[in-house]
Amino acid sequence: MMILRCFFYDYLASNKINKLACFFNANIIYMEKPMNTRCTSAEKPSAFNVNNWQVNPHSCEIYQGTQKQKLEPKVMAVLVYLSQQAGKVVTRQELEDEVWTGSIVGYDALSSAIIKLRKAFGDDSRQPEIIETISKRGYRLIAQVSFAKPGPTASTALNSTTESEQSTGQALISRGITAYAPGAIAMLIIIIAGMATYMLNKPPAVPEAMNTSNSTIHNTALTIAVLSFENMSSDVRQDYLSDGIAADLITGLSKISSLSVIARHSTFVYRKTKTDVRVIGKELGARYIVEGSVRKAGKEIRISARLIDSTTGINLWADSFDGSMDELFSFQDKVTSSIISVLKVKLTPGERLKLKYVYTDNIDAYDNFLHGWQLMWRFNEQSNINAREYLLKAIDLDPGFARAYANLAVNYVFDFKHRWSSTSEQSLQRAHENARRAIELDPGLPQAYIAKGFTQIYSQQYDSAISLIQKGISLNPNFADGYALLAMALNYAARPHDAQKMIHTAMQLNPHHNALYSLVNGRIAFNLHDYDEAIKNFEKTLQQNSSSSGSRIWLAAAYAYKGLMDDASWELDEIRNLNPEFSIESVRRRVPLKDTVQREHLLEGLRMAELR
Repeated sequence: MMILRCFFYDYLASNKINKLACFFNANIIYMEKPMNTRCTSAEKPSAFNVNNWQVNPHSCEIYQGTQKQKLEPKVMAVLVYLSQQAGKVVTRQELEDEVWTGSIVGYDALSSAIIKLRKAFGDDSRQPEIIETISKRGYRLIAQVSFAKPGPTASTALNSTTESEQSTGQALISRGITAYAPGAIAMLIIIIAGMATYMLNKPPAVPEAMNTSNSTIHNTALTIAVLSFENMSSDVRQDYLSDGIAADLITGLSKISSLSVIARHSTFVYRKTKTDVRVIGKELGARYIVEGSVRKAGKEIRISARLIDSTTGINLWADSFDGSMDELFSFQDKVTSSIISVLKVKLTPGERLKLKYVYTDNIDAYDNFLHGWQLMWRFNEQSNINAREYLLKAIDLDPGFARAYANLAVNYVFDFKHRWSSTSEQSLQRAHENARRAIELDPGLPQAYIAKGFTQIYSQQYDSAISLIQKGISLNPNFADGYALLAMALNYAARPHDAQKMIHTAMQLNPHHNALYSLVNGRIAFNLHDYDEAIKNFEKTLQQNSSSSGSRIWLAAAYAYKGLMDDASWELDEIRNLNPEFSIESVRRRVPLKDTVQREHLLEGLRMAELR
């Protein structure tokens, strides 16, 4: 399950965000309030001035005389926060934590926002009058700032309808439902519980080629969520270990067919929050919660874990481990077996064998693997290079480490996709070789088949990709990201109706899903000519991840088919800002649609938007 976290940053390249989305809305389990995707809100933040410019966070606009500039919501949020701290140095980390709370963002996201602010104000980075870059420290707003009223916060600029924000992957998380009266909340919970019971007992919708004997969504009574373990050391560089231990518990529990295990992306959004486990259980639809902590000093490690009934908040089991890193695997096995025992889960003979399997018995190889795995989350060129070095080291330490080969295959696909190196053309072949080696080493490893399927998508071998991803899912029916990747392959293969079933299953397994789920869902809707649904999903993608240039391409075409030509032109302009060579021909080469009718459908929408 680890490697798929990285799969779904596929089309994030331009560090942009949807100009139409200024405020996020709260979601409660699967029921959503209507999304406010425009820069409007019932509670308008106060306007303020930066030098001679008037700033209106409500409309995401700045004015000077007759001159008006439109800002994207994240860019506006950066401006609001810098204005609040005018004259002070604000670190990159502080800005990312404030504006992209709970999200994993590439290094370029903030840099792009600063560039856009300077462009909007006409500011020169070499002789700044608005924003000054402080080398190796951060940024400082040096212009004169005046607020008519107490200044708005950056979170207000992003969300005026909830107390906190909700993430579906790389976006903000909401856990507050205080806008509802107690009676309404009770009624909602009853309704949602009924719906969830129906959906969770319902077998997953799968294409004919899938093995329908495996039920994917189970009753909430045996639904479990493993939260990110807390790093108790003062060294944030140890986060990779605490996250990796929790992720491996998720992977282990996912092998058990009678358990429904919430995907890592949905559980890790609660990282470094103090949310009550009873609230988390309700939000995720999980009866049981696993949480823990890790402290590492040299080769010594201390791990604590506990299993909690989220309906009562009572501990059902707790244990701790003190020892050397060499004994880590035995403790992970102990946690998994203890949870199985407490929940009285009956294992099949095959499941017993799966749980006994160890990916590697070399703790140093495992440590390098976790380093590489975490770096791949950052999704930028340098991190991809660094991740590859760790993965190659893991393989050097243990040549039989199949999961390291699978991750390395994905790493090479990223290099091929984004042309990050002078040897990118060779990277796809290297991806195939490493994915094939992973399968040879471990024919029972789900991630190996998913990695091979991923490489086949970019080789435009869709039938093979679909078959391989289905094989991976059959080995792990809880593999939410696998279903999302399968939906992508099916949609590219001109099977949008089957793809729609798969993406819905993925979203059920991963309620706080990442941006690529929305992107895939939007493409499916577009291919089904449901432009309203497509627009909603593409706008949601850009809210979750400002850097999805792939979303802008499809969104522009969807806007054009709806007659929203100004909006379509705006999206194309945003792409051209970073890629002046952007053209119909570049889209033809970039979008790997198998069906020529579907491809022309997309291209015609872009022509209507006056892309040449």
